[in-house]
Amino acid sequence: MIKNMSENLILFLATYSYLSCPQFFSILPYFERHKRILLNVNDPVSSKFDKNYIKKNQKKILTRFDKYHELKKINFNAKRLWNVLKIHYKYKKTISNYLNKYHPEAVISCSDLALSDRIIFSLCRKKSIPFVILQPSFLDFVIPIKEYGILHKIKYLVVNQILRIPVFRKRPIYGNENQNTYLLLWSKYFVENPKRKNTYFVGNPAFDSIFKRFSSRDKVKKNILICTQDIDKAFGKKEFKMVKEMYKKAIVSKHNLTFIIKVHPREPKKKYEKIFGKFPNVRIVKDSSLFELFEICDVQISTNSFTSFQAAAMGLPIIILNPKNILNMFDHFREEIDIKVTNIEDIPEAIDLCLSDDYYKLFLRKRKKYFKKVLSYTDGRSSQRVADKIKELILKSKK
Repeated sequence: MIKNMSENLILFLATYSYLSCPQFFSILPYFERHKRILLNVNDPVSSKFDKNYIKKNQKKILTRFDKYHELKKINFNAKRLWNVLKIHYKYKKTISNYLNKYHPEAVISCSDLALSDRIIFSLCRKKSIPFVILQPSFLDFVIPIKEYGILHKIKYLVVNQILRIPVFRKRPIYGNENQNTYLLLWSKYFVENPKRKNTYFVGNPAFDSIFKRFSSRDKVKKNILICTQDIDKAFGKKEFKMVKEMYKKAIVSKHNLTFIIKVHPREPKKKYEKIFGKFPNVRIVKDSSLFELFEICDVQISTNSFTSFQAAAMGLPIIILNPKNILNMFDHFREEIDIKVTNIEDIPEAIDLCLSDDYYKLFLRKRKKYFKKVLSYTDGRSSQRVADKIKELILKSKK
């Protein structure tokens, strides 16, 4: 049991843990004088994204955090309003009891869209506890996302505004649910509302170690990395089929290269084993370290994945696939550091270009300029900036 639980204790929320934990791991060394608890909230809405992550990284979690706690899982059916209210009451009571027991000086999350985030923020506000949101991924502030329908707006008005139960979302965009949360962003590039208060630009803590691992390519290794995304669930079977055919075109046209397919955490490995398992120049992995794969590969291919952002930071040229421009994603790369391929026949040429020395030198120049714009800082000190800002907010709340 932690002594003096109300003093120097920071609570980290393991919501969307495969995104949030890498950020937390980066800043933890700067909170050695604080008690650090990772709470797996088992959010009934977002827990499907965290499947197996905690289990696979349990050793690292137990050695980095002072304590790891887990709330009891709650079944949830968002389609039935009565069920929503009933489960919310039970879930809120569980969370409230936990906060009353430990009374953290600050709560750190990577989202404000999960049910747990909205509940915990409402409780933190009553107790004057800073609720800090640390940007873990692209989180598309600048995408003009369609507003929720009239039925959802009525539910939001009745349940959230009148009953004061923070269940339904106001807008489907990260960083807009509550204006009183503290938002720590990578740069002004991700600002949707320039006038939003409590917004700070600190860089990306998880990229501190990535930039330190960067090394320029001295020779071609003949390995190409494909990072998948759940295109069929996000867009549809037709779109996934077109992307799949682009992967096949690359694999078949380049027999002299080895293609490593890194399966997304939300997708089953068998899905790709069934499609690509018979190709002799294909290796399919899911749990392998992404950064170790970057170190043995020459080029990374995806459909506008965040992994391409990471790959470019490590020094890999990136190819973005968008067959016939059917995937309606916000293009953060905008062909500033990537080669965009919309025609299946152009894939072999794109791979050859990425492997050439002339293009690689051009890519390195573009890479430096791009990351300065998107991350603000590439000095490897973003973790320190985040920690300093959180400590500052804690002192501010005490005053």
